[in-house]
Amino acid sequence: MRCRLLLLPLLYCLHACALAQTAYTVVFGPENSAPSAIDPAGRIAGQLGGRAIVWDGSTVRDLGTLGGGGGSARGLSRNGLVTGAADRTDGSSVAFLYAGGALRDIGRLGVSSEGAGVNTHGQVAGTWVDAGGENHAFLYSDGRARDIGNLGANSARATGINAAGDVVGSSFIAGFAAVRAFLYRGGCMRDLGTLGGPASSAAAINDAGQIAGTSFINDDVQHAFLYTGGLMRDIGSLGGASTEARALNRSGHVVGYSTYPASEPGSDFSHAFVYRDGAMRDLNRITERLGIWTLLDAVGINDAGQIAASACTEFGDCRAVRLDPIRQCPARGGRPCTRGGDSGSGAPAALAPPMPATTLAVTAPARRPPAHGCR
Repeated sequence: MRCRLLLLPLLYCLHACALAQTAYTVVFGPENSAPSAIDPAGRIAGQLGGRAIVWDGSTVRDLGTLGGGGGSARGLSRNGLVTGAADRTDGSSVAFLYAGGALRDIGRLGVSSEGAGVNTHGQVAGTWVDAGGENHAFLYSDGRARDIGNLGANSARATGINAAGDVVGSSFIAGFAAVRAFLYRGGCMRDLGTLGGPASSAAAINDAGQIAGTSFINDDVQHAFLYTGGLMRDIGSLGGASTEARALNRSGHVVGYSTYPASEPGSDFSHAFVYRDGAMRDLNRITERLGIWTLLDAVGINDAGQIAASACTEFGDCRAVRLDPIRQCPARGGRPCTRGGDSGSGAPAALAPPMPATTLAVTAPARRPPAHGCR
């Protein structure tokens, strides 16, 4: 019995040490850059100096504009297509599709629009704004942008799309009573419900149909969720009242931000998290050499586990960063052997290949049956 009691603290220590083990190394982006998405090669789409950019960990590519002064990249596909919003010569801002080294205006429907997600087929999900300032969800497919409706009130936003053309986002329900996460599939928009509170929103969907988003669990506290197998699962928080999921990969690993119990809104930083293996972890505690930097928000994760995040100092310096996984090497007694998964030398991963001169796929995206209850 005495031996068993002595063993318990040791097991607890081993568990705590495993959780605290460094898991990522950081690559800092340009000053004042802001990330939005990451692709399989580790390239990050976002904004720098009011321009839409893609950063590969070393160099920055300016995607240009539609004749105006600025733009912002929001979504990045597996084959190098980019979407976002760019300014026209008349000063309006409109959704774009970047392919083959050039921006294409895909229409705005109302007074403005923005692409949020793009798949390998060149389908874009995003939001357009009418003359009254109300938001509406759209899907760009087969060369045309069209409104995909709402959940009962004339207001919706689309935030993500997968390879099958399924779209997720958020919409007001009838009477503008609350905002709900939705899944648009096969011409039908379905309310995904909540975790018990009044409102929810979906941020991203992977090719397996899993959805990451955020839901209130009561009137005051919101948690991140993973929607899988037709069920919305609470994946928790870092203890604070505000947690939001931003993205997920094919393995269902989720990233976003959360606050702590003692966090004061408007004065304390949020903390970027990764959810995997059934646990949510503060990326600040498992990333090496952060120094004076705090990882505030994680906005993208690829299948290799690389994460796009925002980092700031208390002096107001903010920028995009890429977090590369540190692989553990059994042959070296569990010591780090690979950063980013490219070699066994312990050296940083190789730079991403140049952005491809991508042409749009001619094959039609796979179709899935309509959601239950829709005709």
